[in-house]
Amino acid sequence: MLRFGLRNSLYVVRGASMEPSFFDGDVLLVAGPQRKPCLGDIVIVRLPDDAGAGWQVKRIVGLAGDRIAFECGLLYINGAHHREPYLGGLPADLGARSRSWRVGSGECMVMGDNRARSTDSREFGPIPLTSLTAVVVMRLWPIGRRRRS
Repeated sequence: MLRFGLRNSLYVVRGASMEPSFFDGDVLLVAGPQRKPCLGDIVIVRLPDDAGAGWQVKRIVGLAGDRIAFECGLLYINGAHHREPYLGGLPADLGARSRSWRVGSGECMVMGDNRARSTDSREFGPIPLTSLTAVVVMRLWPIGRRRRS
């Protein structure tokens, strides 16, 4: 992450875990978290050391008190199916086994949009909110795909 100013930084996406939303090499403008995170926010997180991935871009899919579940490959939040149009037709989860988590106080669940290529909360569970280092403001590069998050 390249920092400039007090609040803004540039982040270069590495890998395919956020496709089709972001691609390897995309340059993102990010800002330090200035408010409570919201469901659907795209954030830069410092993943747990055992994940071995360092800083990653992920989407928040669960907040404190939420019950997150995968049933028949679909994402459920507090018992209701959560539509995920940003997946671009990719499956919400691979496999048919059911899994669930309860997000504790001061935690959130994060996942990559390309679930087949993402190391995320499905593997290590909810993460502390203190792991959130920035919120994606917009994609700066490539210019042809420039858009706000």
